[in-house]
Amino acid sequence: MTATSHMTMHSEHRFWESEVSLWRDDLRAWQQELAQAQGEIKQLERALEDHAHALRTHASTLRLQEQTFEGHEHALVEYEKGGGGEELLQMARQHSEEAVRHTEHRAEHEQLKRRHHTTIAHWNLLLKSIREPTEAVSPPGKQAIVGAS
Repeated sequence: MTATSHMTMHSEHRFWESEVSLWRDDLRAWQQELAQAQGEIKQLERALEDHAHALRTHASTLRLQEQTFEGHEHALVEYEKGGGGEELLQMARQHSEEAVRHTEHRAEHEQLKRRHHTTIAHWNLLLKSIREPTEAVSPPGKQAIVGAS
């Protein structure tokens, strides 16, 4: 072995040891971050359940709104067929309130839509990132030693 290759090997070994030390630091930080993420899983589950509840509540609100529309439409049809239209006066007074509620429902729907799309997009990114296979690592002893003759 020549002095040059001997010195090169020592230099490489020091560099590799330095790299391994940095990698260990990375691993410690990653393990701490993962432990924190695992501890926050319950918080994530609660947030998803809250979102599911918001979707169910919104669906109920829409059903009630549809029933209101149907009732008003039925009363209008009866009036047009020659009915007395007693309900129409009360409904006419309520109509402006319904318009305000409908505008509020539109805003709530858009907010829920944005939240849902953001949540699902992030969820899909997370699933994709954890499902990606890790790069194959060469088994120890199979790596070429740089500078060896």
